[in-house]
Amino acid sequence: MAWWKNTGRGERRSTVRHDAERERTHALLDSVPVPGHWDEVLADLRASPLSSLSAADILAEATGLLIVAPTAEVVEACFGEVLTALEESGVGPVSGDKPGDAAAEPLDFTRVVTPDSLVPADVPAGTWVLLPHRRDGWEELETASAKVHRALVRENTGRDREATITVIEYGVNLWLWAEPPSTGGDPVCHAGELISWESAWALDDNHTEQREVESDDYGDTGTPIVSDAPNKPSTTARPPIFFGLPPILHRRRNGGA
Repeated sequence: MAWWKNTGRGERRSTVRHDAERERTHALLDSVPVPGHWDEVLADLRASPLSSLSAADILAEATGLLIVAPTAEVVEACFGEVLTALEESGVGPVSGDKPGDAAAEPLDFTRVVTPDSLVPADVPAGTWVLLPHRRDGWEELETASAKVHRALVRENTGRDREATITVIEYGVNLWLWAEPPSTGGDPVCHAGELISWESAWALDDNHTEQREVESDDYGDTGTPIVSDAPNKPSTTARPPIFFGLPPILHRRRNGGA
């Protein structure tokens, strides 16, 4: 089922069709703003209950969120709006773990770990794990994310259905090079089949402006999560668009509740 529709809002931009053509990066790109055309994509995702979730939906469906990220700056850029929405729904600030301690009793609903500190067997049942996109453009992060993704898939195959983990991907640098969904063509994949828009969904906009993620939010992580870098301008914030459908969106698209 394709959620995308022909909006008639103008010509398509230049297309990155093949993996070899996309930009290769090695860090969070924060010197330029995210292109404005993603605002249109975000608005269209939010316009349908088949491609958007509220903070209340997330809290009702997930036992917790586990954000896999290399630095606090990445969390700030990619999850500021999500953390705002959750805090407005009564969830405490994000917490961090010591390496390999993802199963420790959580202080809050949302936790952050680095890719090399996540132990799949320790992730609680019902957790939504948010991984960097495996075709993000940030090469080292792609490699780390792919490794974690494979480990999570293996872990899920050995669990009972009710104890599985939901794996969702998010973009860091891909927003600076990826092609938005076509206004008239194939709605599923673009950029050389690198990004599946069929699996895309967004956080709805029933919350106030994005919060600033402070390094202190992570406590004693024992990892590179903590940073003394200054807050980045809001123009570097990534859209709250994610890839990989959680069970609630599968049910909605199949006609369920």
